[in-house]
Amino acid sequence: MLLGIKINNYSIFLEDKIGALIEDFQSGLVKDSASLSSGAPIAFPLSGINALIGRNQTGKSLFLDILSFISDSTVKGCAEASVIRGRKGFTHLVANVDKPIDFEMCFEINAKDTPYNMTTALLSYHFSLTADAHGRPSYNHEQVDVYSGEDFSLLRTVLGVRNGKGIVRFRNEESEAEISDSRFSALRTYGSMPQCPLLSRIFYEISRWYFCKFSSPSNGNGTRTAVAPGGHKHLDSYGTNVQNVLDYIRIERPDHFERLTERIYGKIPSVGKLKDKLPESFRQSPNKLFLYLLLLEDLKPRPLICIETPDMGLYHDMVDVLSAELRAFSIRHPECQVIFTTHNPYILESIAPEEVWIFKRDTENLEGAVEVTPAASDPAVVEMYEQGVGMGAIWYAGHFDD
Repeated sequence: MLLGIKINNYSIFLEDKIGALIEDFQSGLVKDSASLSSGAPIAFPLSGINALIGRNQTGKSLFLDILSFISDSTVKGCAEASVIRGRKGFTHLVANVDKPIDFEMCFEINAKDTPYNMTTALLSYHFSLTADAHGRPSYNHEQVDVYSGEDFSLLRTVLGVRNGKGIVRFRNEESEAEISDSRFSALRTYGSMPQCPLLSRIFYEISRWYFCKFSSPSNGNGTRTAVAPGGHKHLDSYGTNVQNVLDYIRIERPDHFERLTERIYGKIPSVGKLKDKLPESFRQSPNKLFLYLLLLEDLKPRPLICIETPDMGLYHDMVDVLSAELRAFSIRHPECQVIFTTHNPYILESIAPEEVWIFKRDTENLEGAVEVTPAASDPAVVEMYEQGVGMGAIWYAGHFDD
């Protein structure tokens, strides 16, 4: 699970932290909102559910794209990641071309069946990207450290590579590491090897991050994406393969298919007899809600699901259903996360202060940097919430606005 991330020099994110990093755990800053009364600074890690709110052009959508860029860089390489999904090249992503783009992430992972045999461990993954004179990006530095104990002390550096050379730990043995093509991450190279179990787990997690585009055109340019025939295990980002996924579940897990469809019948009666025929389009309410429910019922859920405005186009009662299902998903799968953007107070009514992140920016100066704060850092908000006022009502009353 992603607990926090620090972003340096990526577009309008000049030096911003969202969540908690290793240094926060080591400093004892990670506590619950009840500690606010002491007046001491508190760091809040990312939760199972995370709602990103704020005015337009404050960086909410960009933050999701940053996570997508990290996943793309890890899987496809930083050069390809810089030019896909609407990105216009590395030089258009970097804020200051004289400095690297730099990311530091903190993860909590299951470290059982590894040389450390811990139920959970904290890992930090830090990497930086630079470009040559022609604007071609490459990995400049990568490091993965493992932390444990009550004081979260450094246990091992399992990967440390700079300019293509460094060290990697194969189980209990440290070896030299060398990456021949600097466009690709050392994490991908060694995370694909079973001899590097911790690297494998962090690589597997990042590579399976899911970016939901149900509210967007099928492939970003308004045309329908071709769907490969046959059964599919998982929904694609645009939900265009929904029939393939249902066919797969119906054939491979008929018992689960019956339970799934009955559950959806109860939530969205107007969908009709899905077992017989599905509507042609899943772009509008209530069919889009059906896609979200199907996504959240995945038998092998993604570790991180990012959704852009999931409430768009949904009537208020359907927003209530979606909000409840997001909460149910986080309870069923405590190892998974959902991060979503919204402008709708309704969807926040089942959300706690530590699950809401407020994005602010000087709207008069679009070159201005982003400021991100957790709603739980405001004692007044926490007090109102504890007295029974919902986060949606608190937001609607203007407590998150300047």
